[in-house]
Formats: sequence, C-alpha cells, structure tokens
Amino acid sequence: MANNLSLVILAGGMGSRYNGQKQIDPIGPSRESLMEYSIFDAFSIGVQHFVFIINQQFDIETKKYFQHIIERNGGSVEFILQTTYTGVSRGIYDTIEHRKKPWGTGHALLIAKNHLTNPFIVINADDFYGQKAFQKANELVQQELILANRYGMVAYKLENTLSENGAVSRGICTVEDELLKLVIERTNIFRDEEGIVMYEEENANFVLDAESLVSMNFWILHPSIFRSLEDKFNQFLKENSSQLKSEFYLPKVINDMIKEDQLEVIVKKSNENWFGMTYPEDREVVVNSIRDLVDDQKYPKSLWT
Repeated sequence: MANNLSLVILAGGMGSRYNGQKQIDPIGPSRESLMEYSIFDAFSIGVQHFVFIINQQFDIETKKYFQHIIERNGGSVEFILQTTYTGVSRGIYDTIEHRKKPWGTGHALLIAKNHLTNPFIVINADDFYGQKAFQKANELVQQELILANRYGMVAYKLENTLSENGAVSRGICTVEDELLKLVIERTNIFRDEEGIVMYEEENANFVLDAESLVSMNFWILHPSIFRSLEDKFNQFLKENSSQLKSEFYLPKVINDMIKEDQLEVIVKKSNENWFGMTYPEDREVVVNSIRDLVDDQKYPKSLWT
C-alpha cells in the first residue's frame, strides 16, 4: 500500500557518550543496525521515500547497503550530508571556522527542505520506536490530520525510556486533550535505589512521575515547518554563530511555534518500550530486546531475506 508519506532519518549524530558510530552498529540477529527496524516498520505502513541526514562517517559502502535494501523493496532513497557549513550563509563562515560539529536536529531537518513535499515522519537513527508508533503516524496522515498548522508526535511513558546504565535527558510533555502544550527538557534523569524516577538540577534531586509522557523525537510533520525552521535558524545563527557548542533543536522550534499560536501538535501515546544506545553498556540491552522481539515473532530473524 504505497502512500505519499516519507521517512526522514537523522543519522548525523556523533554519539559522544557511546564512543562509536552507533547508527550503523550491528545489533540484530542478522547484523541489522537499529535503524533498519524503523525502515522495516516504515515499509509496513507503505512508506516508499526515505531521506537520510548523514555525517561524513557514513561512508560509500554504508550508503550502498541502505540504497540496496530500500530499492530492492520498491522504495527510493536520498542521502543529505550535514556539515557545519551546510545551509549556512557564507557571510558567517569566518565566525564558525573553529566549530567541529553541525548545528543539531533543527538544522538537520532544515537541509532536507527541497526533498520533501508531503507529510513526513522524523526519527533518530539510533532509537527503536516500535511498530505501533509507525501505525499511529500513518493513521494521522490517512485521516488527513497533518496540516500546515497541525503536526503530530508519538510520545512514550518516561519509565519506558530510561537507561539502566546512566542518566538521560528527556523532553517532558504537558498534554491536554491529545494536544501538546509544552515540552520541558530535563537532564540527568535516573532511577534511585528504590526505583523512583528522579532528575537532578542545581545539585538537588526532584521526583518525576514515571507515567509522564516524553518526546523521543518521533514527529509527523508537514512541509510548512520549513518556513519556521529557516526563519528561526537564521535568528539562531545571528545570536550563536560564534558559540562552539550551541545547537538548534527541532523540539524547541516546535515548542516555540506552539507558544506563538502558529501550531498545534496531536500527541499519540505508545505503550511500547522505546530503547536506544546512549552508553556503550546499552548495547547489550538493545541486542537482548531485539532478540526478544524476534523470538516473539514481531520481526523476522533476518529483515531482508
């Protein structure tokens, strides 16, 4: 069932805490990377167009591999290289010459603006979202609920997104009547010795509701977002071009659009476990989780044969 829905995969992150190129780390029983499960799930809802935002470590052989599996399954694929200079005015080149990394998820999506003309899903390459997330996204699109002033998001329960191996950052969502009102970024979220979910701020610990909904960067967007992304990125560069580590985040752009009454975002909740690879120790958890899903026949042992 082909449709006009595209999948944008943000595969340009460097994975500083993971100490490796986690986007293509083989974790499936047939050496599949984590994003291949998202590609498989996208195909299952009829997605035929795939856009990868990549870094320079995403080499030719890796591109050939993904091109092969996508085209063999009837899809089309594009690769867009995100660098510090991509989509940036030449007038500020001198001020960013010492910056070593691109500008974040908002910048990553912005550089795909000429490649997307219909609603699209945006995901992180190194996260596992589950089949239900893609199904909910497709329902929103098929019901024609994704419009120029209305987007979608799949949210997860906080307790289903934590790492056993260290603190994490999460966007805690305020949701009313299935509409997103606010996303507050909390850092240093962890479980204490009694299993209570906490976050640390200014050397003090605060309790979080484990049932809170969090954004894991699974968005269902309309091409209208590119107007706001472009305006806000230009303003961001005016204020931050000399900063070596400032990042232009997609969730903040969406948050600001909601505050400015430009946008509403429908929130669909997934009760499935989200998992990803923040720390090297997370890899074993992810491998075991995928194996359990294969054993439960949620996925074939080999995705592409």
